[in-house]
Amino acid sequence: MAAWREAGREFAQIPQISVHELNDAEDLQPLDVRKPDEWEDGHVPGARHAFLGELRDEIDNLDRAAPYATYCASGFRASIAASLLKKNGFDKVRNVPGSWKAWQAAGYEIEKPS
Repeated sequence: MAAWREAGREFAQIPQISVHELNDAEDLQPLDVRKPDEWEDGHVPGARHAFLGELRDEIDNLDRAAPYATYCASGFRASIAASLLKKNGFDKVRNVPGSWKAWQAAGYEIEKPS
């Protein structure tokens, strides 16, 4: 990133929120970008699934006005997804560092597909 900034290139920052903030937020749509088998093993209650590997193809099926909080297993894929959303006109996107691992460690509720 330092080289990018020093080259005078444009960049944007995406707000980060904790799993605690995500758990308390009623106005954020959790967006799980993990693989389908990871999703099937459990996810944040009320989350929407959009596998990162297919997100470019599915991006037009998401509401650009909705406030999303991206998460994955640890936060790496979620940050990529948040950047992709931001680049495509999603202005209310947040990233969740620690993501699923932090959610589980905090002891929050887990939802599984029925």
